[in-house]
Amino acid sequence: MSIMLFTLDIAGSEWFIILLAIIIVFVPSKISGISKTIGKFVGEYEKAKDNLINEKNNLIHQQSTNDSYVGPPVQRPVASEREKLEMIAKSLNLEIENKSDDELRNSISVHLK
Repeated sequence: MSIMLFTLDIAGSEWFIILLAIIIVFVPSKISGISKTIGKFVGEYEKAKDNLINEKNNLIHQQSTNDSYVGPPVQRPVASEREKLEMIAKSLNLEIENKSDDELRNSISVHLK
Protein backbone atom coordinates (compact mmCIF):
# COMPACT_ATOMS: atom_id res chain seq x y z
CA MET A 1 0.00 0.00 0.00
CA SER A 2 1.57 3.13 -1.18
CA ILE A 3 0.52 6.50 0.24
CA MET A 4 1.34 9.49 -1.87
CA LEU A 5 1.90 12.71 -0.04
CA PHE A 6 1.38 15.91 -1.92
CA THR A 7 3.52 18.86 -0.94
CA LEU A 8 2.80 22.48 -1.60
CA ASP A 9 5.27 23.82 -4.05
CA ILE A 10 4.94 27.53 -3.21
CA ALA A 11 7.68 30.01 -4.05
CA GLY A 12 8.39 33.41 -2.46
CA SER A 13 6.26 35.48 -4.82
CA GLU A 14 3.30 33.17 -4.32
CA TRP A 15 3.59 33.58 -0.52
CA PHE A 16 3.51 37.34 -1.06
CA ILE A 17 0.30 37.09 -3.10
CA ILE A 18 -1.30 34.84 -0.46
CA LEU A 19 -0.30 37.25 2.32
CA LEU A 20 -1.65 40.20 0.34
CA ALA A 21 -4.97 38.39 -0.21
CA ILE A 22 -5.26 37.62 3.53
CA ILE A 23 -4.60 41.27 4.39
CA ILE A 24 -7.22 42.47 1.90
CA VAL A 25 -9.83 40.04 3.26
CA PHE A 26 -9.25 40.46 6.99
CA VAL A 27 -8.00 44.05 7.39
CA PRO A 28 -9.76 46.32 4.88
CA SER A 29 -10.08 49.27 7.28
CA LYS A 30 -6.32 49.43 7.86
CA ILE A 31 -5.34 49.40 4.16
CA SER A 32 -5.86 53.14 3.68
CA GLY A 33 -3.67 53.93 6.71
CA ILE A 34 -0.98 51.54 5.54
CA SER A 35 -0.99 53.02 2.04
CA LYS A 36 -0.74 56.56 3.48
CA THR A 37 2.20 55.49 5.62
CA ILE A 38 3.93 53.88 2.64
CA GLY A 39 3.30 57.03 0.57
CA LYS A 40 4.82 59.24 3.28
CA PHE A 41 7.81 56.93 3.55
CA VAL A 42 8.40 57.03 -0.21
CA GLY A 43 8.07 60.82 -0.22
CA GLU A 44 10.57 61.21 2.63
CA TYR A 45 12.94 58.83 0.88
CA GLU A 46 12.78 60.85 -2.34
CA LYS A 47 13.32 64.10 -0.43
CA ALA A 48 16.36 62.69 1.38
CA LYS A 49 17.76 61.29 -1.87
CA ASP A 50 17.37 64.66 -3.61
CA ASN A 51 19.03 66.46 -0.68
CA LEU A 52 22.01 64.09 -0.79
CA ILE A 53 22.38 64.53 -4.54
CA ASN A 54 22.24 68.34 -4.17
CA GLU A 55 24.83 68.29 -1.36
CA LYS A 56 27.13 66.09 -3.44
CA ASN A 57 26.82 68.41 -6.43
CA ASN A 58 27.47 71.46 -4.23
CA LEU A 59 30.60 69.86 -2.78
CA ILE A 60 31.87 68.97 -6.23
CA HIS A 61 31.19 72.52 -7.43
CA GLN A 62 32.96 74.01 -4.38
CA GLN A 63 35.98 71.76 -4.88
CA SER A 64 36.22 72.67 -8.55
CA THR A 65 36.13 76.41 -7.78
CA ASN A 66 38.37 76.18 -4.70
CA ASP A 67 42.00 76.89 -5.60
CA SER A 68 43.48 76.04 -2.21
CA TYR A 69 45.46 73.04 -3.50
CA VAL A 70 49.15 73.95 -3.40
CA GLY A 71 50.66 70.67 -4.55
CA PRO A 72 52.22 70.07 -7.93
CA PRO A 73 49.90 69.28 -10.80
CA VAL A 74 50.11 65.62 -11.68
CA GLN A 75 49.33 64.97 -15.33
CA ARG A 76 50.44 61.36 -15.47
CA PRO A 77 51.44 58.49 -13.18
CA VAL A 78 54.91 58.82 -11.71
CA ALA A 79 57.50 56.63 -13.37
CA SER A 80 59.81 55.96 -10.45
CA GLU A 81 60.15 56.22 -6.71
CA ARG A 82 62.65 59.08 -7.14
CA GLU A 83 60.18 61.09 -9.22
CA LYS A 84 57.49 60.61 -6.59
CA LEU A 85 59.87 61.74 -3.83
CA GLU A 86 60.88 64.81 -5.85
CA MET A 87 57.25 65.79 -6.46
CA ILE A 88 56.41 65.47 -2.77
CA ALA A 89 59.53 67.43 -1.77
CA LYS A 90 58.74 70.20 -4.28
CA SER A 91 55.18 70.47 -2.98
CA LEU A 92 56.59 70.89 0.55
CA ASN A 93 59.19 73.45 -0.67
CA LEU A 94 62.12 71.25 0.30
CA GLU A 95 65.51 71.26 -1.39
CA ILE A 96 66.02 68.22 -3.62
CA GLU A 97 69.40 68.97 -5.13
CA ASN A 98 72.23 66.56 -4.25
CA LYS A 99 70.06 64.48 -1.88
CA SER A 100 69.72 60.75 -1.96
CA ASP A 101 66.37 58.97 -1.83
CA ASP A 102 66.81 58.18 1.86
CA GLU A 103 67.65 61.81 2.66
CA LEU A 104 64.56 62.96 0.79
CA ARG A 105 62.39 60.42 2.64
CA ASN A 106 63.79 61.57 5.99
CA SER A 107 63.31 65.27 5.24
CA ILE A 108 59.75 64.66 4.01
CA SER A 109 58.85 62.61 7.09
CA VAL A 110 60.38 65.26 9.41
CA HIS A 111 58.48 68.02 7.61
CA LEU A 112 55.17 66.13 7.77
CA LYS A 113 55.45 65.35 11.50
